[in-house]
Amino acid sequence: MVAVHQSPHVLIFPFPAQGHVNSMLKLAELLALASLRVTFLNSEYNHESLVRHTDILSRFAQYPGFKFETIPDGLPQDHPRVGFAMKDMFASLELITKPIFKQMLFEINPPPDCIIGDGVLGLTFDVANELGIPIIPFRTISAGCVWVFSSIFDMIQAGELPIK
Repeated sequence: MVAVHQSPHVLIFPFPAQGHVNSMLKLAELLALASLRVTFLNSEYNHESLVRHTDILSRFAQYPGFKFETIPDGLPQDHPRVGFAMKDMFASLELITKPIFKQMLFEINPPPDCIIGDGVLGLTFDVANELGIPIIPFRTISAGCVWVFSSIFDMIQAGELPIK
């Protein structure tokens, strides 16, 4: 009997904001090009918007191991999901989405070999660690932006910020 090689299955879960989704979709496409099985888990709200305003389904239909899954973000449909209202998103994701995500990982077939979680979406790390699934953090901002963020405290200590 010949063993059949199955390519690894990666589940990608971005923070439900356009810039995060766009960056992680690009990563998902690169992994699909490398013949990995990819499940892209997007909020229902964002997925509906992508389907309505882009060619997302036909763009990814060319990858046989690629599939979209959706999960509720727990916010009402008319919630603005921008600016100061984003604090509601974090609370809702923790309260509503996290237990659904955990249950989804028990039911998804095939189960993911690893998760690539958005670096700002802590619930993915909590659930993956609890279930023993390897997780890779992915930051959707540039390296230069990470450097600036990590330098702010030192700049304040040195008296360089705030700029006078």
